Amino acid sequence: MPITISRQEIERWPNTPSARALTDAGPGSRTITFRLPAVDRAVPVCRSLTRSWLDQQHLTDEDIRHTALLIATELATNAIVHTGSAVISANLQRNKNHLRIQVRDQGTTMSAKHWHNAPGFGRGLGIVASSARALGTRIERDGTRSIWATVPLT
Repeated sequence: MPITISRQEIERWPNTPSARALTDAGPGSRTITFRLPAVDRAVPVCRSLTRSWLDQQHLTDEDIRHTALLIATELATNAIVHTGSAVISANLQRNKNHLRIQVRDQGTTMSAKHWHNAPGFGRGLGIVASSARALGTRIERDGTRSIWATVPLT
């Protein structure tokens, strides 16, 4: 079952019941999904949720943590900035060999802005691709889009 963070919780983060529950939780599931409103403030919340989940997984290797946090941040940012989505979801999975970080958006593109002409844009997926073992995307019949990346644990 996904954890849904409301727009009100986003604005008050981390002073919310959801943040405290995640921080205080013991060892967590090898999979977590959280749904966030597609607003700029959701990016640091996504990063915070990812960090809490990594803590619950007892993943202490700084290279793995840095890479996972970077990928989660970049994928969430892309979903918020480059689509007209109202909601995004992030799914984190762990097996014995790797982490899989996936962000799903509603798949609509924003035609009003031309990101390729804006300075500072266009490097995010390149950074993810160079950091991840694998990177992929999937578009569902309903138009939703998922972008995923894997991070090796060894």
